Amino acid sequence: MLYRFIALSACSMLLLGCANLRKPIPQQTPPPAVVQAQESKAITVKVAEGVEQATAKVVEATGNKSIVSDPTLVPFDKMSAKLTPITEQQVRSLAPALVIAKVITVTGYCDRREVGNAPAAARARAEVVKKLLIDSGIAAKRIVTKIDTQQRLHAARVTFNG
Repeated sequence: MLYRFIALSACSMLLLGCANLRKPIPQQTPPPAVVQAQESKAITVKVAEGVEQATAKVVEATGNKSIVSDPTLVPFDKMSAKLTPITEQQVRSLAPALVIAKVITVTGYCDRREVGNAPAAARARAEVVKKLLIDSGIAAKRIVTKIDTQQRLHAARVTFNG
């Protein structure tokens, strides 16, 4: 009987000891995908703010209000892969905002219904914009070029992700 009493006492002490050790519940850190998504969103917001400021500067300097609708779309003449002074200034004004972006995609567009060698023209347009971004201080390894000959555009578009 004494052994039962001692065993019962030992068990009750252990249970009371466990009950008194209330550990605070550790706060769980969000999964890496959630953290990366939040960081990407913050970078996207910063770049978008920079693009808006750059667009305002170009409009003020040139008086060209057509870029306000989409400052990331750089128009080209139908049979040309050369930037005009206005479009060159437009691309240069995007560069400071794109410095913090992780990947920048430059897509060259050329309507294949209007130009014979549309893929070459689209690639040339994308490369011209890429070169200007590199000259403006963007690292070349972060810039990816693509082409699109399906759209009825003669332009290049600069897109980014955080």
